[in-house]
Amino acid sequence: MKSASHSSKLIIGLHALIILAAYTSPFWLSWKLILLGVVVYYLQLLVFGWCVLSLKQFDGRKQTFHEWYLAKLGIYPNPKILKFFLDFIIPPVLVLVALAIQ
Repeated sequence: MKSASHSSKLIIGLHALIILAAYTSPFWLSWKLILLGVVVYYLQLLVFGWCVLSLKQFDGRKQTFHEWYLAKLGIYPNPKILKFFLDFIIPPVLVLVALAIQ
């Protein structure tokens, strides 16, 4: 059986990889697939009320990966403003950047 530490590291790594892929996606992925990814992201929020990886990583506590990581760097943004930025600013910007460069 895997330890909680190993499982947690796996979730953190997967979470970071998905975020990195999303943020770089306009440079290597069709805008149509990015739009599909944004829709899936919003469906996840609608169905689960939060990011499923964050819920797993933080044992059901509603905290974002970004908030957690920034706190490790000594940066403590307002959680509500950060969540708004992550949910309503970044996804459309990714689609718009992809449309602009493709």
